[in-house]
Amino acid sequence: MSRFSPALRALAVAVGLGATLPMTALAQSSVTSTYGDLSVTIIGNGSVASRPVADGVEARLNDHLVMISDDHIVIDGTRYDISDPGSVVVDGRDGFSVAVDGTIVAADTEIDRRIAAAAAGDAAAQVNLGVAYMNGEGVDQDQERAVELYRMAADQGQPVGQSNLAYAYYNGRGVAVDYQQAMHWAGLAAEQGNAIAMRLVGFGHYYGRGFPQDRSEAARVWAEAAGLGDATAAYNMGIIVRDGDGVQQDDDLAILWFERALELGDEDAAARLAEMRGE
Repeated sequence: MSRFSPALRALAVAVGLGATLPMTALAQSSVTSTYGDLSVTIIGNGSVASRPVADGVEARLNDHLVMISDDHIVIDGTRYDISDPGSVVVDGRDGFSVAVDGTIVAADTEIDRRIAAAAAGDAAAQVNLGVAYMNGEGVDQDQERAVELYRMAADQGQPVGQSNLAYAYYNGRGVAVDYQQAMHWAGLAAEQGNAIAMRLVGFGHYYGRGFPQDRSEAARVWAEAAGLGDATAAYNMGIIVRDGDGVQQDDDLAILWFERALELGDEDAAARLAEMRGE
C-alpha cells in the first residue's frame, strides 16, 4: 500500500487543436455615425465606413456591405425585413455579425466557420467543434454530437480526434463506457506520438482495462509520454516509482519524476515533493 494517499490521474477533458482555434484578437476600433434617427456603429479593424445613399444608409466593414433602409436591411446581398430601425451594429470582433436594435439579424462567427468546415470534412475543424459541443462552448452542450465529430476526425486518422474519442469511451461522455474501444482509439493515436493518448494507454495496462493488466508496461508507456512532455504521465511515474508499483521502488528517482512533472506544469507535483522531503 502507498505511504501517501494521492493516486494516479488521467485526463477527463477533451483537447482541441491550437492550429485552428481563434487567435488572440487585435485591438478593435469602433465608429458610430448618426443619420437622422438612425445610429450606425461599426466595430472592427481594416476598412470601416458608412454614408447616406439614395434609399438609406450604406455601411462597410472590409469586404462586408450592409444596406439599411426603413423597412429592410441587406447584408452581403441577403435581404432581411425589419421595421424602422433605431440602431444598427456591424461587428467584426468574432467573425461577423449585424444587430438591429439589439437583436442579431445575421452572424458569421468562429463557431459558424467551424460548423461549415467540419461539414466539408476538415478533420481539425471536426475536432475543435467536437470540443465545443463536449464543453458547451459557444453552442449548447451535446456530448453525443461531440462524439460523432470526434469519430469523423478519428476515421480520417486525426490523432487528437482519436485520442478524444478514446477518452469519451473511457469516461462514458456522450457514449457508453467501453474500454476495448477506448484502448483501440488511444492506441491508434499513441502510434502517431500523441502523448495524451499514451497516458490513457498506460491506464489501460495499469488497471487491465482493454488490455491484460501489466503495470510494468504501463510504466514504460507513461515514461515515453512524459518524455514527450506530458505532465500527468510524469506525475504518474512519480507515484508508481515512489510506491514500487510495477517498477523498482526508488525515492530519489520518484523525486526526479515529480520534479519533471512540476516543470511541465503539474501543480500537484509540488505537494508530492514536499511530502517526500518531509517539508
